[in-house]
Amino acid sequence: MATPVPLLKDELDIVIPTIRNLDFLEQWRPYLSPYHLIIVQDGDPAKVIKVPEGYDYELYNRNDINRILGPKASCISFKDSACRCFGFMMSKKKYIFTIDDDCWVRTSSAAVLQDACFCDLNVFLFTAVN
Repeated sequence: MATPVPLLKDELDIVIPTIRNLDFLEQWRPYLSPYHLIIVQDGDPAKVIKVPEGYDYELYNRNDINRILGPKASCISFKDSACRCFGFMMSKKKYIFTIDDDCWVRTSSAAVLQDACFCDLNVFLFTAVN
């Protein structure tokens, strides 16, 4: 039996504003790993942000924003997660989904994954396509 192709695989970017390492992506791997991530680092650009192996991603920080936007870089505010707007701008895909770095997959008391949060995304994606 053929493996199903993830919905909108070549048409969707995931934008993540962050100030920390992205360990939370391990829980999201079954859902997000097929997609391209655009990560926008908030705060000190000298801090190294760690992304779990196996993800296809681009990582931008304030230095990149200044370089790319020049004098207009101040339109991208920081310290309020609005830096995600830069990720929206950098995406070349038809659809963009954004998730914060403190958003975890919900688990039951028995630690069984319940993908209720991602179910909403699937409904959104299905609605957007149809």
